[in-house]
Amino acid sequence: MGLKIAKPISALGVVVVVTMVVLSCGNRKAPRAQVPTATINCKLGRGTASNLGLGFPKTDGFAPAIGAVNMAVLFVDFKDVPASKTVDSVFSIINPIAPDFFEEISYGRMQLKLQPYFKWLRLSQSSEFYGRAIYRGQPHLDFIQEAVNLADNEVDFSQTDIVLVITNPDAQAIRQGPTFKSLDPDYFIRADGAGIRTGITSGYDLNYWGGIWLPHETGHSLSLPDLYHFGQDSLNRYVGTFGLMGTCDAKAPGYFAFERWMLGWIDDHQIYCHDNGEAVVDLTAMEISGGTKAIMVPLSKTTALVIESRRKIGVDHNMVKEGALVYVVDTALEGGSGPIRVKPGVDNGNNLLEEAPMLVGDIYSYQNVSVEVVEANTRGDKLKIKLH
Repeated sequence: MGLKIAKPISALGVVVVVTMVVLSCGNRKAPRAQVPTATINCKLGRGTASNLGLGFPKTDGFAPAIGAVNMAVLFVDFKDVPASKTVDSVFSIINPIAPDFFEEISYGRMQLKLQPYFKWLRLSQSSEFYGRAIYRGQPHLDFIQEAVNLADNEVDFSQTDIVLVITNPDAQAIRQGPTFKSLDPDYFIRADGAGIRTGITSGYDLNYWGGIWLPHETGHSLSLPDLYHFGQDSLNRYVGTFGLMGTCDAKAPGYFAFERWMLGWIDDHQIYCHDNGEAVVDLTAMEISGGTKAIMVPLSKTTALVIESRRKIGVDHNMVKEGALVYVVDTALEGGSGPIRVKPGVDNGNNLLEEAPMLVGDIYSYQNVSVEVVEANTRGDKLKIKLH
């Protein structure tokens, strides 16, 4: 494909990354509103060498998270599995689900622009060939580049941020869809004079994940890591059914507050950074635009305790239990090893993370931090946060 192979390319999971308040009582005073610590203390630095990871600053060179994100959508089939569905019907699996998802969770700050080329493109090799190849770096790039070359005469890629290649959903050999990402110019997708750094490929799993699959993979294109466990069991051990980067069948798929802050969808003034004494803070639910979105307590240079409010609204309407959600962020941990870990805010003996949100009267302690829910309504939670 005219690309110089200068060094080996490795895969991480299915994501290919190239380049590398005291209550008033008697004479005791009620707590007064406190000015939070400067948010810089809660902007945890990136603690891992991986380009996919949590922390500030967001990796430069990934797809933009603010404004229009142009995604060229190509459809490919194979000589051994020719397409039997129309491209329109396949496109309807992801549209409008994916654009609507980002419009909601970014509070309108990111617009995913799907730009489909409504034609099946026949690739040169069998589905079995690509089913073996695309889970390695260079072959995955070659796969995407072949699809781009077939469409290049009729598609303008000069303003493309991400190339999405939808494979024939009947091709079982393409098991699941990985994401390709490169910060090395030698490994960019090439078209119309542009070097495109990110590509996504769908697989047979699109049939059961549906359109919500795309916002997960797009999250990788924005630099977010996987939050599920890279192992053979207990995939949801870290975040349960919260957060789409944890699982495509999340019951509350909205991204976590720390992820949204990192991507620029939450402003610094919407983070209450607390590292001394106690305070009472009103949190507006993540699903509602505006307001304070999270309390963060820095624990080290790479870890923080975070509390946000979740409600059964919008994409999170299927969540099991509403309330204040407590979790720990560790930017030193790579995807698959738990960079976000939800904490069961109520010790009810079953440790089910989907029941983790706290209700009024619940108290949770972690290290030297205690969190108490003092009020709650349909729009959020009032919490007392105290450092001992």
